[in-house]
Amino acid sequence: MWLGALVDRAEGLALKAHHALHLPCFLIVIMLGFWETVYCVLHRFIPSESNSAEKTNTYIRQHRDQNPGEKVAIVTGANGGIGLETARALGRAGFTTILACRNLKRGQRALTELEESTGLKCFVLMEVDLASFMSIEQFAKEFEASYSELHLLVCNAGVAFSHYDTTYDGLESQFGTNFVGHYVLINRLVRMMKPGGRITVASSVAACMVREIDYTRVTDVWRFDRFANYSTSKLALLAYSNALARRLEPQGITVNAFHPGLVATSLYRNVLFSMLPGIHEFRSWLWLDQKVGSVTSIYLALSPEMEGRSGGYYAREQPAAMHPCATKTEVQERLCQFTEVLVKTNTHAQQLLESINSPRAE
Repeated sequence: MWLGALVDRAEGLALKAHHALHLPCFLIVIMLGFWETVYCVLHRFIPSESNSAEKTNTYIRQHRDQNPGEKVAIVTGANGGIGLETARALGRAGFTTILACRNLKRGQRALTELEESTGLKCFVLMEVDLASFMSIEQFAKEFEASYSELHLLVCNAGVAFSHYDTTYDGLESQFGTNFVGHYVLINRLVRMMKPGGRITVASSVAACMVREIDYTRVTDVWRFDRFANYSTSKLALLAYSNALARRLEPQGITVNAFHPGLVATSLYRNVLFSMLPGIHEFRSWLWLDQKVGSVTSIYLALSPEMEGRSGGYYAREQPAAMHPCATKTEVQERLCQFTEVLVKTNTHAQQLLESINSPRAE
């Protein structure tokens, strides 16, 4: 795994230089993009980096050997990409795996594919739209009605580089879906987790493309930039995973974030030129496929090496350089305070909607 270690080291040095010298943001984009591409190109020629199926099988076998018994996992955005591959591995590892999907039609296709490819009936499709607090609450109630415990929560779903839009509750869509939706979901379900439970959070190296969490980008439409807002949402996820790790440490629940790499999924469909002829084929050839991209997610979820390890950020199954802003307690606390206010002031509460829609008394 020397190539992964080399790339992680190079990206860490680039990040330190960026913050120490206050380099323009476009330079860190170039530096990180260069090393991510180097890994994508070279990994296929190095057996220790390209044997994703063997690694996945090892983690599944280790988990089944050390953790017998019934377990329940939730994977958000499990209808495709990294989420689909993570769900497949969790099902094979013995989890009853909830496919938490916004689009039920795509979710049903994923469910059918997983059952046919694994021969297992441990996958359950449930609807949740992370852009709606009401949908999250409904999902949580349905989950609580069917299951008594939650052992693993994989926060994978997200949107990227979209034009300005808002969630159902009026939040900027990327920050609202990627971060706030998962924030609400975690806080709603964490009560069902017991010691030994794990939470994994899909962040991204893109978090390093902004210096700090700029809250005006979240609340002021005139400050919106689809790339900066995406990066901000991923930095918020990284900072919150650290805050959550501190909060849940006494309960024996671990929380870790990860960067999957440059993976050829539909996440990048809103990037300029992505729909031009041949672009998808070129990207699929150059970047990691979703099986390789899911290995770190599966490692954090299943590997016995991660037992009791919390508050980390991983890439290529190794600890990676973390954005310095995400490690600061004061940043984490301010983020949580800001998010609580954001949720309370933008919630379309069920009782409010009922009062609005109910007929007036004569």
